[in-house]
Amino acid sequence: MQRPRPYALQALCLCLLSCASPAGAQKQPGSFAQVERVIAFADVHGAYDELTGLLRSVGVVDADLRWSAGAATVVSLGDLLDRGAGSRKTMDLLMRLQGEATAGGGALHVVLGNHEAMNLLGDLRDTTPAELAAYTGDEPAGLRERLRGEWVAQRGNGSEGGFDQHFPPGFFGQRAAMSKDGRYGRWLLSLPVAIVIGDTLFMHGGPSQVLSGLSLQEINRRYRSALSEYLTALGALVSDGLLDAGDPFADRADLAQRRLVAAPPVGSNGLKESREALRRFIAADRDPMLDSDGPNWYRGAALCNEASEGDVLRPLLAGLGVKRLVIGHTVARNQRAASRFDGAVIKLDTGMNRAVYRGHPAALLLQHESARVVYADEGGPPAAIPAEPLYVASAVPDAAVASVLARGNVTASGAPAPGRLDVVVDLEGRRIPAVFIEARGGAVSKELSAYRLDRALRLGLVPATVQREVQGQQGILQARPARWVSQADVEAKSLHADSWCALPPQLELMYAFDAVIGNEGRSPERILYDASDSMLLLTGHDRAFGTSNALPAFSQARPPRPGPELRRRLATLDATSLAQAVGDLLTDPERAALLARRDALLGAAAR
Repeated sequence: MQRPRPYALQALCLCLLSCASPAGAQKQPGSFAQVERVIAFADVHGAYDELTGLLRSVGVVDADLRWSAGAATVVSLGDLLDRGAGSRKTMDLLMRLQGEATAGGGALHVVLGNHEAMNLLGDLRDTTPAELAAYTGDEPAGLRERLRGEWVAQRGNGSEGGFDQHFPPGFFGQRAAMSKDGRYGRWLLSLPVAIVIGDTLFMHGGPSQVLSGLSLQEINRRYRSALSEYLTALGALVSDGLLDAGDPFADRADLAQRRLVAAPPVGSNGLKESREALRRFIAADRDPMLDSDGPNWYRGAALCNEASEGDVLRPLLAGLGVKRLVIGHTVARNQRAASRFDGAVIKLDTGMNRAVYRGHPAALLLQHESARVVYADEGGPPAAIPAEPLYVASAVPDAAVASVLARGNVTASGAPAPGRLDVVVDLEGRRIPAVFIEARGGAVSKELSAYRLDRALRLGLVPATVQREVQGQQGILQARPARWVSQADVEAKSLHADSWCALPPQLELMYAFDAVIGNEGRSPERILYDASDSMLLLTGHDRAFGTSNALPAFSQARPPRPGPELRRRLATLDATSLAQAVGDLLTDPERAALLARRDALLGAAAR
C-alpha cells in the first residue's frame, strides 16, 4: 500500500521532480579570450530600476533597454534574486540581452550566485512576497484553492491565514517556473558558477580550499552536479511522501528521517529505496560545493586575513592562469568597490538594492589594462578602485583608529581589574572603544613593538596601540571591538561562534608571530576574539622581545608552520626595515635576536 502523501505533495512533485538534472544540451562553461572592454556588475537583488539605470549609464543598453554595447562583454556576478520586487523582471531583461548581445557581436555572461541556487533548491528564506506575487498568474488553475482546502481540512476552520503565510500568492507558480522545465529554472541551471575572461576570474563568492587544484571546467562541473544530485534526491523523498512543500528548508533531512522511522511498512524494496534516497539526500545536503565553503558562499577573499587567505587564493589564480578575481556576495565597506591582496581581488558588491543596503549601483570597467568603477547615481568619470585599508578591532580604518587613540578625549567606562580601565576615546565624531593598561618603561616599549611589527608584516592581529597618560597614570591605550571575549571566556563558558574566517589559519599566524618575537607570555587571557566576526586579536606582549636567539619553548615543542605568504613577508624583514619599524623601541641585541628567531622559524618550516 502506498504511503499517504502530505497535503501539498502533488504540487511539490510537479515543481521538483522535473528538477532532477540540468538540461542535457548545456554548453560546458570555460575561458574566454581577452576582449577590449569588459563591464561587470554584482548583486542586483531584485533592484530592477537601479540595474537598468546603471546599464544605461555605462552604455550597455539604450533608452529602450536594447543592447547598445556592441562588441563589449558584460558580466553579472550573480544574486539577481531575493530581497527586491524586481527579481523576475531582472531575469527577463538579462535573458533577452544575452541573445541581443550575441547578435550584436558582444556577450553577456551571467554567473550563478548563492541566491539563484537557493531559489532552485527551494530555500526561500530571503524571497519576498512581492517577488512571489510576480508569478501569481503562473499558478495552475484551481491548485491554490484545492491545496488551501486540504490545509483547512487538516487544521480546522480559521487556519486559512496560515496557508497564505506559508504559501504567499505566486508561491506555486514560482516553484514551477524555477523547476528544470520551467522558464527560469532551465536558464539558471545552464549558467556557470565561474568564468575566466582574459586574465580575470569572475565568481560570486570566492575560492576556498574546496576548489584547490581544480580546473575551471571541473569547478563548474562539480557545482552543477551538486545541484543536480540534491534535486534528484529531493525529488525521490517527495515521491515517497517523506518531504512536503511546507517543510522548512534547513529541517528537510531531519523531517525525512523522522517520517521514515514513523512510516508504516511499505515492503522491503520500497523501504530500502526510501532509505537510499534519504542517504543520498543527506550526502547532497552536505556537499561542500553547496555549503558555506562553496564558491557561491565563501567570503574568505572578501573578509579574511590576507596573510593566511593568500595561501588559498594565489595558488588557485596561478592554476587558472589569471591575475585577478572579481567577486560580489559581500557588500564592500562603505558600499564602495575596493581591492585586496595588492589588487588581485576586486570587491564589486556595493549594495545596489538601495532600499536594503543603502548602497550604489556600480559597474566595473576593465579596459586597456586598467580597472575602474562607475557609480550610476553619482555621475562623473570612471574612478580608480582604492585598496581596502586594514581594519582591526573596529569598523574604522586602522590608521584612523591609531590617530583617535593618540589625540582623542579619553573617558573611562569601568575598571574591570587593578591597573586597567575600559575607556572610550572620542575625536571628531569618531568613538573608539579601548582599554587603558598601566605600564612603564620596557613594558610599554614591548607592547608598541608588537603593534608596529604586526603592521610592518601587515598581519592585523594586534589592535592599534599607543602610549598615553590617563588619570595621571602612564600606560598604553589599545583599541577593542565593541564586543569581545577572551579565550579564557570561551573555555570557561563553552562559547562557540560561527565565522566566515576559519580559526586554525589565524592561530597559525599567532604561533608564528609569537615565535618571531620570542613571546613566552601568551595565555588564554591574552587571546581575544571580536564577538561580531570571531576574528582573532592579540594582546599582552610584555614577556616578548628578549635577546635569546632560540625559539620560545612552545615553538620548540610545536614548531609553527607558517604558510607561503607569511614566509614571504617574514623573509622581507632585514636589519634596516626592522630598525625603521621598532629601532626606537628595541635595542640592537633585541633586534638581532628577533632576526635570528625569524631565520630559525623559516629554517624549521623549510624542513
